[in-house]
Amino acid sequence: MKRLTSKVQWRNALVIGVVLLAAACATTRVDPLRASSQRLEDRTGDFYSQIRYEGDNSRRDRISRDAQALSESARGLNLAVERRASSDQVAIEYDRVAKNYHRLQDDLADEGYADQNRRVLEEFDRVTTAYRDVEAAFAQRHARNEAVGRERYRD
Repeated sequence: MKRLTSKVQWRNALVIGVVLLAAACATTRVDPLRASSQRLEDRTGDFYSQIRYEGDNSRRDRISRDAQALSESARGLNLAVERRASSDQVAIEYDRVAKNYHRLQDDLADEGYADQNRRVLEEFDRVTTAYRDVEAAFAQRHARNEAVGRERYRD
């Protein structure tokens, strides 16, 4: 009888361990949009700081303003994601980021500014990589939310 009790105890301990492990994995899963929006906020802040440091002239003023707008919108997106704002609010913040990113990208291309300054181009490449990560994570989240929404309407 004692042996049966130890097997039961062992099995119970194993079941409890598996449940705890599953719970830990479920609660520590990283949201791709959260991680990428944080990275975008960091990269846009670095880029804005670098542009601001470069000095002032008419071309840099416009690029600096657009870099600041992108940095601020990236911060807004990151805050919305961190605070678990509604999907609609996250989408609004994402749209602001996209608009500001493309405006800055166009400014840099139109002015030929990035071609003249290798460091700016390299820093903007980091911004672009972070932006694309956000873009992919946002699309993934949007698709998941759409799928969940369709499932709710079926019931």
